[in-house]
Amino acid sequence: MRHERKLVGRVERRRLEGGAVVRLEYPPFHVLVALVDETPCAIEDACNHAGASLSEGKREGGLVACPMHGYMFELATGQLVSPAGLCPNQRPFVARVVGEEVVVWEDDPPAVILGP
Repeated sequence: MRHERKLVGRVERRRLEGGAVVRLEYPPFHVLVALVDETPCAIEDACNHAGASLSEGKREGGLVACPMHGYMFELATGQLVSPAGLCPNQRPFVARVVGEEVVVWEDDPPAVILGP
């Protein structure tokens, strides 16, 4: 059985140039979209620690800082870089360049493991 990814939204690629980030409305999560070394990335926008919008935070290369407490997350993976271990990683989404747009989908659902 093939799983169809759910479309989150589209962003014109030019809106992401120069280190810009864009917040896609996708209730209840919303999604931060960015380019890192010309590669599109998308992670859940609401910080897992206190719910602040990461798209309002400061971008530092391939990282974004939560505007509330300064927690640093990798844009490419959603991984919490610092302070390590204080909250879960951000949920990543699938992002691809399609023509002049970055298209974002929900990631594949987790695999179900049956028995030992």
